[in-house]
Amino acid sequence: MKYFKQLSFLLTFQLPLQTLIGYVIGFNYFSPLICFLLVPLLDLMLGKDQNNSTMAEQALFFKALTLLWVPLQLAILIFGGYVVSHESLSPGQLIAFVFSIALLTGAGVTIAHELGHRRGWLEPLLAKLLLSSVCYTHFLIEHNQGHHQHVGTPQDAASARFQESFYAFYLRSVTGTYRNAWRIEQSRLIRRGFPFWSFHNQMLNFHCFSLLWMLSFQVSFGWTGLLYFCIQSFIAFSFLEATNYVEHYGLQRKEITPGKYEKVSIQHSWNANHFLTNRYLLHLERHSDHHLHPNRRYQALQHHEDSPQLPNGYAGMVPLALIPPLWFKVMNPRVLKWQQRGDL
Repeated sequence: MKYFKQLSFLLTFQLPLQTLIGYVIGFNYFSPLICFLLVPLLDLMLGKDQNNSTMAEQALFFKALTLLWVPLQLAILIFGGYVVSHESLSPGQLIAFVFSIALLTGAGVTIAHELGHRRGWLEPLLAKLLLSSVCYTHFLIEHNQGHHQHVGTPQDAASARFQESFYAFYLRSVTGTYRNAWRIEQSRLIRRGFPFWSFHNQMLNFHCFSLLWMLSFQVSFGWTGLLYFCIQSFIAFSFLEATNYVEHYGLQRKEITPGKYEKVSIQHSWNANHFLTNRYLLHLERHSDHHLHPNRRYQALQHHEDSPQLPNGYAGMVPLALIPPLWFKVMNPRVLKWQQRGDL
């Protein structure tokens, strides 16, 4: 059983594989249909993973999976630029192809999230490389130094409020997290005595990295390649924001005194312990334990049955979030039940 669970994390490479299969067979709807139709159904059929083994002794294997993802994603991203600029796809197949690539790069944000929490130089550098390829590198600053401190409070732009639609949240989160990343970085520069216009300014560096990606795609694949790069970036970071919406919707920390809130606990994130989606997304859905132990590697994250539980994995909940009336119908009763527990 231990080795089965270890090897089951190889399913994370199913996403790039299904993207390529869709292209080869000439049916680029293949990956979206698997992600948003088959996976939610299989989540319900296969059930939940109750195994809380840390598997720390296998850490090198799990680290290798995240490292191998990086060149694979970037190679497919570049290959996509060649396809859209050199091949004649029907409008439907072209849209589906770009969307499939964006599903892949959006999942890459999950890998970047994992790498960005690690110490040393290599893994954070690879996280920046992945995030710059979807023009969202500021996430690394804001998530680690903003979201984890302020989750579940009005100060956190990435925590969705009760009765807030995804679309209202999206505008607030995209603009708010970007502004907050600038504030955090400016404070760091001031503390360390570094000038704003310097190589020490990470935000300026992040913008340069993304601009370099854009320039590379324009030079290599023309204006079509540049447009492709920008569209897949937009869709990819929109998936991230949809995931943020699902993870914390309506779960607010209790204000003890003005401006001071209770400590983050396993009650302040929605969990989904469905087996399949957690393999696709490297235990991202064990989100309560991640906020409790942000430096814990993904394979060691624990399931907490006492945490608020989603009725399906992210593959099922993200499409639901795009339809606010249905989302509110499914999730509002769960939030209200959580509030009645006295955890607010």
